[in-house]
Amino acid sequence: MKVISSQRYINWDIVAEKMAELEGETKIEIVVWETGLQDLDGEDVYVMGDKHHTRLAAIKLGIEIEYVIDEHPEGLTGEDLLEQSWIDSDWRYIDTDIPVWQ
Repeated sequence: MKVISSQRYINWDIVAEKMAELEGETKIEIVVWETGLQDLDGEDVYVMGDKHHTRLAAIKLGIEIEYVIDEHPEGLTGEDLLEQSWIDSDWRYIDTDIPVWQ
């Protein structure tokens, strides 16, 4: 699954708080939104609009992350979804930090 984000900002104090909250967990779920878009390789991409700090905390703790696909709460898709969900950087793959459409 190709999950993308436009958030680069990370507050490491929040990550530490999330780590304390997740202590003892073995798996978490993070919702990603369907975009209806594909990357340059023709693969479907999904937007992670929230839980960036929780994801990093889970990674640091070795907790399994399951991404759950859902529709955007306001029904946004495509370019509208990307525009409304944009945070602070180019869209990039969360696992590799490589830009999606460059």
